[in-house]
Amino acid sequence: MLASRPAASIRSRLVLLLLALWLPAVIGLGLQARAAYLREEEATRDELRQQASALSFAVQAELDRRLTLARALAALPALKARDLRAFERDARLAVQGTTDSVMLVDRTQQFVYTALAQSTVVPRRAGSLFVERDMGVSFVAKGPVSGNPSIAVLVPEAGTPSPQFNVGVPFPPSRVQEVIAQQSYREGSTVSVLDAEQRVMGRNRDIGRWLGMQASHPGLRALAARRGSGFVQTMTLDGVASLTYLAPPGRHGWTALVALPEAQLRQTAQRLALRAIAVSAVLLALGLGLAALAARRISRPVQALKDAAGELLAQRVPEPLHTGLAEVDQVGSVLHGAGVRAREAEHVLEARVAQAVAEARQAEANLFEARKHEAIGRLTGGIAHDFNNLLQTISTGLQVVYRAVPEGRHTRPLEAAMAACGKAADQVRQMLAFGRAQQLRAQPVDIADLLLRTRELTGKSLGERVELVADIDPALPAALADPTQLELALLNLVFNARDAMPTGGTVTIRASLAQEDVGEQAGVALVRIDVQDTGHGMDAETLARVFEPYFTTKPVGAGSGLGLPQVQAFARQSGGDVRIASTPGAGTCVTMLLPLARGPAAAERPEAPRERQPARPLRILMVEDDVLVASVVPAALEHEGHQVTLCRTADEARALLERQDCAADVLFTDIVMPGAMTGVELVEWCRTHCPDLPALVATGYTSRPPAGVWKVLRKPYAVEDLLDALEACAAAGRPSQP
Repeated sequence: MLASRPAASIRSRLVLLLLALWLPAVIGLGLQARAAYLREEEATRDELRQQASALSFAVQAELDRRLTLARALAALPALKARDLRAFERDARLAVQGTTDSVMLVDRTQQFVYTALAQSTVVPRRAGSLFVERDMGVSFVAKGPVSGNPSIAVLVPEAGTPSPQFNVGVPFPPSRVQEVIAQQSYREGSTVSVLDAEQRVMGRNRDIGRWLGMQASHPGLRALAARRGSGFVQTMTLDGVASLTYLAPPGRHGWTALVALPEAQLRQTAQRLALRAIAVSAVLLALGLGLAALAARRISRPVQALKDAAGELLAQRVPEPLHTGLAEVDQVGSVLHGAGVRAREAEHVLEARVAQAVAEARQAEANLFEARKHEAIGRLTGGIAHDFNNLLQTISTGLQVVYRAVPEGRHTRPLEAAMAACGKAADQVRQMLAFGRAQQLRAQPVDIADLLLRTRELTGKSLGERVELVADIDPALPAALADPTQLELALLNLVFNARDAMPTGGTVTIRASLAQEDVGEQAGVALVRIDVQDTGHGMDAETLARVFEPYFTTKPVGAGSGLGLPQVQAFARQSGGDVRIASTPGAGTCVTMLLPLARGPAAAERPEAPRERQPARPLRILMVEDDVLVASVVPAALEHEGHQVTLCRTADEARALLERQDCAADVLFTDIVMPGAMTGVELVEWCRTHCPDLPALVATGYTSRPPAGVWKVLRKPYAVEDLLDALEACAAAGRPSQP
C-alpha cells in the first residue's frame, strides 16, 4: 500500500495560489517588455532607414547638379571646334560666383582647370578614369595640381561616338562631409557614403583615415555590389559590432549607410527587462505579505471547522459555526444539516437501492425483449427468403403451364392459383416491412381509388353493426407509397377500429392535404389519412405502448400485437410518420402521414401474363442455389428459345468465367447463396474482369440494387418480367455473338 503524502498547510497553499497568480503576471510583464523592445527596435530600424535614404538622396542631388553642369559644358561649340581657350573662357563664366570648378582632360593629360588662375597642361596619373559614354564619377587620392583628394563627375564631349575629351566638375570630399553633417543622426551612429566601387567617400568619423578605403564587411560589399539594400549585422571600420542599414544606390551607384552599435539596442532590452523584474519583485513582496495576513485570518476558522468535522465523525451533530468567515460558516451549517439528516439518509439509501434493483431487472427485461425482436427480424428475413424461393418455383411452374394451356375453362384455376401466389408474396412483403428487411416499391397512389378497390373486402370484414364512412378530398394529389403495403396498413387500422367497437359504431376514413408542423416533417406538405372510430378508446398508459411489437389489449388468439407496429414501420419507411390520439369513452383516431407524389397515380397492372413478341435467343449464365427454382426457371427460359448455363454457386460461375468456358450475353444471379462468394461479390468481380457482361439480380430478401447491377427482380417474379429484364440487360451490354 502506497504511503500518502503529508497534507499541505493553508499558508503553503496560499503561497502556491500567490505564485499561480504571480507567474502569469510576470510572464505578461515579460511579454509586454519584449513587445516594447520589438516596437522600439522597429522604430530604430525605421529611423536608420529614413536617415540613410535621406543622406543617399542628398548625395545624389550633389552629383546630379555637377552632372548637369558637365553635360552643358560638354556640348559647347568651342569644344567641338577644339578651341580650348574659348572653352576655358566659357567654363569660367559658367562657374563664376560658385565654389565649383571645371576641368578638361583626355586619357593622359589635363588641359583646363578653372580652380587655377591660369590653366596649364599637366599629365594625368596612369589608370585615371576616362568616360566614353554616359557619365562617371572618379576619385583620386592625390590630384595632379592640388595634390589633395578629389572627386570629379566626368562626361564625354557631346556629338561624337569616339570622344577625345572628358569634361569634369571636381569637388573635394569635404563637400560630402558637409552633406553628412547637414543630416541628424542618433548618438553613437556611424554614417558613411560609398561610391559605386564600395569605397568610402564620406564618413562622420575619421574621414581622413578611411577616405578611399573599401567597406570592410564582405556581406555589406556583396549587398552594395548587386545594388541591393537592407539591414546587415556588420563590424564597422572602427571594429564596432553594429546593425547597419544600406540605402538603395542612386543612378550613379553611390549609396549611404547608417550603422547603430548593437550595444545601444542591448541597453534598451536590458532597461526594459530590469523594469519588468522590478515590478515583478514588488508584486511578489506585496503578495507574500497579503498571503501571510490571510493565513492568520483563515487558520482559526479552519480549526473550528476541523472540530465540527470531528463531531460529525463521532456521529454527533455539530453546532453551527459563527467564525465570521462566510465560506467556513456555510460548511459548518452543511455539517450541522448533514448530522441531522444522517439517519434519514440511511432510509433513503435503502429505498434507492431497492429502486436500482428494480430498474436493473426492468433493463434486463427490456434487453431480452430487444434481442427477441432482433431474432424475430432475422428469422422473418430468412423465412421470407426461403418462402419466396418456394413461391418462385410455384409461380414459374404455373406460368409455364398457363402459357402452354389453351385459353378456356382450365385457365381460370391457373389464374386463381397465380393470384394466390401474388397475395402470398404481398404477405411476405408485409412481414419484411415490419422487420425493415426490404425496400418498399413506392409509386404514386390515388387514395380514393385504393379505397374503392378495397371497399368490398373492408365492408365484409366490418360486419353489419359497424358503418364505414369515407371523406376524401376530391382534389387530393396522389401519395408516394407502396400500394400493397398501404392497402395492408389501411386494413390493419380498419380492423383495429372494428375490434374497438364490439357493440357497433362508425369507422371514418378521411384523406386530405395537410402541412405538418412538428418533427422531421415540419413545414412539409403531406397526404394525411385519418382512421377514426367511436369505440371505447384507450387510457394514457395503453396509448404509450400501442406501437410496441406484440403489445395488445385483445384476448388471447384475437390479436398478435403487430398491426400498429407494421403501420408505423411502413409509414416511416415511406418517408412519413404515424400519429395516434385517443380518449377513453370517445374513440381513437390514427393518422398516417405520407409524402406527396410528383406525378399522377399509376394504373394497376393486370396480374395475368401478357402476350410477348418473340425475342432473339440469349445465352444466359444463371446462378441459383435453390433446387426448386433451378428446376423450373431454366426450363421456362429454354421454352422461350434461350440457352441457359446453370451454376449452383457464385464460386462455380466465377471458375467457369475464368476458364472462359462460358460465352454469355447476360449474368442472372441470386444474392444469398452458399460458398465463399455471394451474388453481389460475383457482380463486383464481373465488373472488373468481364466488364461487357451485364448483370441481373433476383432476390427474395431485399431490393436494394448492388453496384454494377442493371436491375433487381423481386421474388416471386413473373416470367414476362424476367424475359423483359434479360432482354433489356443484353441490349445494355455487348451485342450477342452468333
